[in-house]
Amino acid sequence: MFHRKNKQQKKPQEMLDIDLMEEIGYYQKKPQKKGLDQKIVIALVLVVVVAACVLFSPLFSVKKIEVNGASQFTTSALCEKIGLSKGDNLLLFSKGRAEKTLEKSPYIASAKLSAKLPHTMRITIKERKARGYVPYMGSYLYIDEEGRVLEVAGSCRDALPLVKGLKFDSFTEGEILPVQNTDALAVILEISQLMEKYELLDEVVEIDVSKPKDIYAYVNQVQIHLGNMTNGDMKIQYMQQIVKKIPKEDRGILDLSGLDNPKANVTFQYLT
Repeated sequence: MFHRKNKQQKKPQEMLDIDLMEEIGYYQKKPQKKGLDQKIVIALVLVVVVAACVLFSPLFSVKKIEVNGASQFTTSALCEKIGLSKGDNLLLFSKGRAEKTLEKSPYIASAKLSAKLPHTMRITIKERKARGYVPYMGSYLYIDEEGRVLEVAGSCRDALPLVKGLKFDSFTEGEILPVQNTDALAVILEISQLMEKYELLDEVVEIDVSKPKDIYAYVNQVQIHLGNMTNGDMKIQYMQQIVKKIPKEDRGILDLSGLDNPKANVTFQYLT
C-alpha cells in the first residue's frame, strides 16, 4: 500500500526570517530630500543685507518737513513735541507714536504723519480753537466750541467772550468743563459762534449766562439785554451793527430782548 507524501512545510524559523525581511522592507526609510541649494541661501542673505543697507542709508533721510492745518503751533514746536529732526530716517520714524503724542495736546483734535518719498515728512493736524474765557480763581479757562478746557492762563490773549455764570466745582485740562448748568454752557457756545460769524470778536464782550433765559452782555460801557436765545442770530447781528456805532465813552442800555416779537422795537437808553 502506497502512502502519498505531503509537501514539505516551512519550518517556523524560516517563516520568521521571511516575515522579518518583509517588515524591514516595509519600514525602510525613504530617501531624504535634498536641502536648499547653497547658492539660493547665499542669494537670500545678500538680498536681506542690501535691503537693510538701503533702509538705513541716507537715501530716506528727512530733509524737508511740511505742516498742514497749524495756526497755533510752529513747525519747530511740533517737531520738538515728537522728537523729529532733519536727518531722521523717513521710514523708520515711529509715526503712530508721534500722532498719539501730538493728540495729547488739548489744542490738537487729530494728527496724522505721512512719509512723502524720498525726503519729506508731512504733519497734518486739526486744531481746536478757543471760543471764550471763563474766570476761575484769578485765572482764565480757555474753552472751545464743545466747552473743552484748552488752557489755563493768567490773562486773555484774544477778543473772545468773557463768560460769567457757569457753575462748576472742578475741571481737567483737555476735558469738557463739567458744569452743573449745562443749558448755560450751550447758550454761551451758541453766542460765541454767532459772534465769530458776525465778526464781533474785535470787541471785549462779557456775557452773563447765570439765567440762560435772560442773558446780559456787556461791551465797553454798554449793557445789552439779550433775553433768551430765541432769534439769537438776529440779536447778535443787531448787537454787532449797533455797538460799533456807539462811541466807547458812551454809557447806556441796549435792549434787544424785544426781537423775540417781530413788532417790537430796539431801544437804547443813555445813562449819565
